[in-house]
Amino acid sequence: MSSISSIHVQSSAFSSCKGEELSVTTKMRLEALGIDPSSVTSEAQAQIIIAQAEASQRQNNSGKQQGGNTSQQQLIFEAKELARKTGTFVSEQDTLDDMLDKISKKLNSLAQNPQNAEKVQSYQSELLSLAQRANVAVQIQENIFNTMDMISVSNKLILGL
Repeated sequence: MSSISSIHVQSSAFSSCKGEELSVTTKMRLEALGIDPSSVTSEAQAQIIIAQAEASQRQNNSGKQQGGNTSQQQLIFEAKELARKTGTFVSEQDTLDDMLDKISKKLNSLAQNPQNAEKVQSYQSELLSLAQRANVAVQIQENIFNTMDMISVSNKLILGL
């Protein structure tokens, strides 16, 4: 019958042995990503952590290329401002998609008058930019949720659940 201290010693030896299984390349990649290799217990866990960190970096880089991470509140504020400029009524209960649809409909009706062509074109390009940034924000949010799901599954696999 083993005592608790011998079981602890055996598990500690097993953990340190597992930590030593990391390849040199994996250790270098972890360090390059700012992750302490001693905090990782296996090569498989290291590969999962590396994949997650690289995915996070790609998301951050794509957000910066699109003008930074735009919060939903900022997008709503900009949509309300565009609605005000175009004379479109939007309520506080409207979602961002509702606001963009209302503005689009208003611009379509304004485009019927040729005198408004230049203004409408300017507003339409502003609306298009806003809609694209909203789509990027939604994609980033979906990527974050997918990454969180992947982390959850990975943790369950690591823990044997």
